[in-house]
Amino acid sequence: MAMIPGTGRFTAVVGVLALGFALAVVKVTGPYGSPPYHAPTSPIGIETLAPRPGTTGAVMQVVAHQDDDLFFMNPDVDRAVRTGTDSVTVFLTAGEADGRNGPGGRPDPQAYAAARNNGARAAYAFMALGDRAARWERHSVRLRDGAHAELDHLVDAPNIKLVFLNTRKEEGIGARGRLRTLWNGRERELDTLAARDEPAGGPYSYTRDGLIDSLADLMRAQTPTVVRTLDPDPDRQRHDGAHPAHSDNGGVSDHQDHTAAAQFTWEALRRYNAARPAASAAAIAYRGYYNERWPHNLAPAARERKDEITRVYGWTDRVRHCPGRVDCGDLKVRDTAARTNWPQSTTYRFPDAGPRPVLGADGRLTAWAVLGGRITRWTQEGVGAAVWTPARSMPGPGDGELAPGPAAVRTRDGRIAVFALRIGGARRSDRDRFEIVTATETTPGGGLGPWRGLGSPDDGERGPGTPVVRADGAGGLHLFVRNRDKGISTRFRPAGSEEWSNWQDLGGGEIVEGPSAVTRPDGRVTVFGTAREGIRYWDFVGDRSGPPGTIAAERPVGAPAAWVGADGRVGIAHRRAGTAEIASVVEVGPGAWTPGDPRTAGVGHEALYPLRRPDGTTAVCTRDAEGRPVVVGAAGPPIVLDEHAVAVGPTGATDGAGQPVVLWLGPDGALRTARLS
Repeated sequence: MAMIPGTGRFTAVVGVLALGFALAVVKVTGPYGSPPYHAPTSPIGIETLAPRPGTTGAVMQVVAHQDDDLFFMNPDVDRAVRTGTDSVTVFLTAGEADGRNGPGGRPDPQAYAAARNNGARAAYAFMALGDRAARWERHSVRLRDGAHAELDHLVDAPNIKLVFLNTRKEEGIGARGRLRTLWNGRERELDTLAARDEPAGGPYSYTRDGLIDSLADLMRAQTPTVVRTLDPDPDRQRHDGAHPAHSDNGGVSDHQDHTAAAQFTWEALRRYNAARPAASAAAIAYRGYYNERWPHNLAPAARERKDEITRVYGWTDRVRHCPGRVDCGDLKVRDTAARTNWPQSTTYRFPDAGPRPVLGADGRLTAWAVLGGRITRWTQEGVGAAVWTPARSMPGPGDGELAPGPAAVRTRDGRIAVFALRIGGARRSDRDRFEIVTATETTPGGGLGPWRGLGSPDDGERGPGTPVVRADGAGGLHLFVRNRDKGISTRFRPAGSEEWSNWQDLGGGEIVEGPSAVTRPDGRVTVFGTAREGIRYWDFVGDRSGPPGTIAAERPVGAPAAWVGADGRVGIAHRRAGTAEIASVVEVGPGAWTPGDPRTAGVGHEALYPLRRPDGTTAVCTRDAEGRPVVVGAAGPPIVLDEHAVAVGPTGATDGAGQPVVLWLGPDGALRTARLS
């Protein structure tokens, strides 16, 4: 076929014009065919996130969607909001889903995202002031990559702030990518959705580093003492008729956005902490859809309060109370929330972040915690002293962050060895590493020596829990972790050796996160874990374990707290599902256990920690329904130790003077202690 003269040049011109037209369309419509770009309004500086004078502590929540904090973090967020703590909640996605606000609605992603943001404002106003229609000041704030986010202050409770980044939640509807694909590098950029009538404007695009650094910038501006996020490492889950997938991601028990939001948060924490000379924020991670897989833990009153707040978010009554043109809440939630089996529990991924007390070789009590991703140590200034040395932040193992809930144990030579779960440290963003690491004091009371990796029972790719370590009667060390298959794996280091055995899976079925172990008077070590049908346990002599046993317990839930009483008998306390009760069992003979007297404190999800009293009885340290640290004895009301709600602790131990001491971290992140008579 003959070529028409000039055709090649004409085609090139048409191509240039087409490219220019395409660029113009992108310029006008935003990335990936998003709605037209809107300039931000009411810009303010990020420094306005700093806590106001007079506030008690500062907490930051980082979640994927506008209801994640309400479903998975309450009642903890509610407690902080009501007690005047400076609170910033960061919502990473626009949450637009299919764009329909409830059954029968027409697709309008911008309007639905704005309605969900309205619901979040209403829920926080209701928690803080009891008035869902309370007024907000709404502004835009510039973050990385040239993006703006919305920053809102509650006018009559200015300690309450919300930040909406509005990144795209869904692939499709003209969008490409989501949090997961930005995290793992499949997409170089993730665009935002310009929610209707909101001051941030947009759409914009975030790179992976830009989103991480934006979160780190928000942390630098607020300097939180506690950072709450979602689960960076969900349980593996087999899906079948008894365990439907619902919104789980593949073979794990959570939504992919929840996991990615947590991964972004942990990396932002690492960058934030790396630039700070001393320990800073305590990190708390919350389980998500995991909650439907295990017995529920919240007492009825706590469940109703949680549901009440969620109904406000879901705009259940349809009474218009918000300004603007869009709906006042998320109609997909409304009255259906309680049927999901998610909000009936609040579950920590790392169940006990409180300070770990260990008696030093010189008789002084020491306390160990993870703050700012690093090990922090406090020490009594003298044997039995009420005054403690300032926090000493120890270097971490390098790459990655330490998870909360370390283990600490005194070795035969008087030095204290510390164990922790390291998160991250992968060279590739889609292959996060999880491994147990350990370091030992160079001399009794000295600094920590080099960190050593002990790996994980599952080759480091998801699954291990926080470590539990006990020394047996001969000085050998027993390390226990919950593994990827939800059982317990162990390693053993004989006395006088630096070599650890290989990982051994104990078998015996599934338990929840947070095993507990004791050393018996005859030198044996026994480890306990909460199963659905009771408390499971294994006895160890050296590296040999006996067959698993199961203690009959009524509806156990949460991590058990085990101790050896003054008479040498083992006792175990556990939460009773769906109540505020703390049940217990006491060993009366080999393999024989009897129920103890129940106690009541908290709302059902708080951690338990044993404390020996001078009269030989064992009390339990926990938090009450207001979040205050309390000690619960076998009789009488709980002893309230602090009028402020706390997020970390309490724990307890007997010091070198024989006095019981309770330890927790205050709202300002500082160590608090109380000596009991």
